[in-house]
Amino acid sequence: MKIAFVTGGTGFLGSHLICELLRNNFQVKALKRPESSLNEFNYISALYFGQDNDNFKKNLNWIIGDIQKPTTYEEYIDQNTCVFHCAALVSFNKKDKYRLFESNIQGTAVIADVCLYKKCLKLIYASSTAAVGKAEENEYTDESNLWDEKDNPSNYSVSKYFAELEVWRAIEEGLNAVIVNPSMIIGAGDFNKNTGKFFTNAQNNFPFYATGSNAFVYVKDVVKAMITLALSDIKSERFLLTGSNLSFKDFFDLISKKLNKKKPTIKINRATSELAWRVSSLLSILTFSKNFITKEAAQSSVKNVKYSSNKIETTLGFEFTPIEKALDEIVEAFKNKK
Repeated sequence: MKIAFVTGGTGFLGSHLICELLRNNFQVKALKRPESSLNEFNYISALYFGQDNDNFKKNLNWIIGDIQKPTTYEEYIDQNTCVFHCAALVSFNKKDKYRLFESNIQGTAVIADVCLYKKCLKLIYASSTAAVGKAEENEYTDESNLWDEKDNPSNYSVSKYFAELEVWRAIEEGLNAVIVNPSMIIGAGDFNKNTGKFFTNAQNNFPFYATGSNAFVYVKDVVKAMITLALSDIKSERFLLTGSNLSFKDFFDLISKKLNKKKPTIKINRATSELAWRVSSLLSILTFSKNFITKEAAQSSVKNVKYSSNKIETTLGFEFTPIEKALDEIVEAFKNKK
């Protein structure tokens, strides 16, 4: 039986990955902090397996530990183990800068060193398009675009870029590894955070849309690509996983249509977004609450970026799920959960 070790298994991407690994007859060991909740994983696994949930989960073992403390998990990694590193902090709040660096950079350095020391079969690192340089506007960004501080990257972007450098450093030292860079990942999960909020907002007739654009990729495509790469002979490479390039307006219109809700009509342009994050910042200071619209998030929402997945499509013959089909499946899960 194939053996996998997964970090970040209680999160959105990690939960989908574990379920797909189980469906592919892997024996899965997943790292979990003592305080981490299994709510999202249990919901996602029920979507995958239904009444066979318990049967499939017989091949899953949760390892209680901390990625920063190798002694809590390194015994579960050996030469027959494929390691999937999904654990990461996602935040665009400046106050989380050092938490981002500790979790994403230092955490990745530690797991890369463990994989190197234990001579694991292969490491698949889930990075982000945030760690990729940006092409000129209206041109497609691909793996050849170099990350540049002149692009004014967010702290999250910086953390993912330097985390990748830790993987490349380990590759130079002999580690068999591949990096994937997903764009905005969509899928069924916790609909009250991250991209899940898009569906909750549409359900509540949220009237605003940003003028920017981005690439959206179905979570099932991301995990399929990660497993395919893990089982391949490919090494020392990185692949963008970007699905469909859409404006935020077109993307939100599609979700609203699927939910039979009103399409957003109030445009948020660059000037409006600048005002929004400043007002939000002021309110957070006055009320001692969390800033709900950060400068980095506001600015990214009005940027127009496009990404190319040509490399993985030509290398593996990989096909991404059409956006309409992906949204149909996500909306069905959303409606059933509601």
